[in-house]
Amino acid sequence: MSSFLQPDPIVLAFIAAKQGIYLLLLLPLALVRSVAAAGRARAAGQIALMLCLVGLASRYLPEILGVYQGPAFRAAGAWRGFWGGLGMNLAASAALLVSAVLPGRRWWGIDAVHLLLLAGLVGLWVYSLV
Repeated sequence: MSSFLQPDPIVLAFIAAKQGIYLLLLLPLALVRSVAAAGRARAAGQIALMLCLVGLASRYLPEILGVYQGPAFRAAGAWRGFWGGLGMNLAASAALLVSAVLPGRRWWGIDAVHLLLLAGLVGLWVYSLV
């Protein structure tokens, strides 16, 4: 009965991952893809980079700037809460996945690490549903 009111550590890890850790880990991958790739793969990598930056800004900037009202705060909250908090993560991942299959892609290791990160996030999400 000692664990009755204690939260599951895996669910806590999922909450932390979807609140910003995933985007922090995805950011360098998107940055390297947007620099190393060519053509349309570079454009998709830049979109992934932009989505990572927008997601991190919507997560951390309101608290840093002390802005707790107004249209920018509401827009940041809507993006942060999109699809239960997973939307901003999956949007950036989708752009990086698209860059993995477009012509001009380089360095397959980026895709391998990204797939491991995505599998971890989806695995934590599935665990939290059960």
